[in-house]
Amino acid sequence: MVERAVLASVDGSPISRKVARVALRLAERLGLQLVLLHVVSEHLMAGIQAVGRPSPGESGAEPILALKDETLNEELRVVHSIVSELMESGVKVKLLSLTGDPSCIILEQAEKLAAAIVMGYKGGGFLDPSGGRVLKKVIEKATVPVIVITPNLNPDIIDALF
Repeated sequence: MVERAVLASVDGSPISRKVARVALRLAERLGLQLVLLHVVSEHLMAGIQAVGRPSPGESGAEPILALKDETLNEELRVVHSIVSELMESGVKVKLLSLTGDPSCIILEQAEKLAAAIVMGYKGGGFLDPSGGRVLKKVIEKATVPVIVITPNLNPDIIDALF
């Protein structure tokens, strides 16, 4: 039998840190492993060519995977910084970084290993491509609880929740 985990979907947006923090508290409370899942849409990867170093004009630390797409580079930097922060505080965390349709990947990974899914909702409506389309599909099809974190969640309440 596969050991179940709390699956936190992070995308590098500002809400990702709140999602990771809530997922961490839930995992600790339930005595489960924490798994952060980062999904890059296939259409974003199509035509992007990995290079051996950052593109000219890029600054900051060397990306884990240097790409010519600055936005995707920044997204990867944020996700990896969240993982680093968790690990530095002594938390055991597993990162899955996969390519594909985000809602399908989240649902597949949830079926394999999740006791619960934690996701962020940035707003904008469920039909807006930058809004909650992925969240809506996950909520409709998930076979485990889905915890939705909103941008206005008071960080002080997170520790009190669990």
